[in-house]
Amino acid sequence: MKIEGFSKSRFRNAEFVSLGNDVISITKSYDWVGLGIPGFYTRVDASLNNLVVQLNKLNTITETAGAGLADKHFNNAWRALKYICLCYELHPDKKMHKAAEVLINLSKTHGYNLHQESLQEQNAKAKMFLADCENVEEAKLAIQQLGIKEIVDNVQIALDALVLILDERNSKNADQKRENETKLFRRNLAESLDGMFKYLEAMSGLTAGSELDIMIKKINECILKLELSQKIRSNRKSEELSETE
Repeated sequence: MKIEGFSKSRFRNAEFVSLGNDVISITKSYDWVGLGIPGFYTRVDASLNNLVVQLNKLNTITETAGAGLADKHFNNAWRALKYICLCYELHPDKKMHKAAEVLINLSKTHGYNLHQESLQEQNAKAKMFLADCENVEEAKLAIQQLGIKEIVDNVQIALDALVLILDERNSKNADQKRENETKLFRRNLAESLDGMFKYLEAMSGLTAGSELDIMIKKINECILKLELSQKIRSNRKSEELSETE
């Protein structure tokens, strides 16, 4: 028997995954290991899983959500530093009071309420503040006096994480990279399916009426189901275009 209508270029990603899942379900009971040819099955399974993971990356808003969460972490770290300094500003020890005042004034020179700024302004001003904390002797001594280096470090860590996520999201090559990766995973799945199908067809020709014929028949039914879905979708689009004209 022959597997009819299989072509990697015919199906959308979702349809390709659907076919892969169907093939795995249909062929999993076959004794691939006992026959010494487990690779036909495991390659399809692995390449299918890789494509699914890749498509999940494309079809979610993890980058946007990730940026929002990273921005929240930065704002929390920044507020923690401000509030600690405000508390120390009320300290009865004049040295502690003066040290807190140094950091509060320093933050005000760059932007005290950074969470109200745009991301670009916020990040730029935060970088300048942190650079002064590292390079300005008076600020370094104030941080040491208050014992809040860890708090300042948390602001730096949160800022670095936010900048990294934004850089990845805004990278000019990011979309192209993801598209190329998706094409690679599609090709791997197509080649794995093609290898399995050729084996099934060849062995089916040697043992007519065997379980291989049954598997091929079921796979053909799955491909036909996808073809019908494509036709319905195409007809629906044609109707929608006609209504808009």
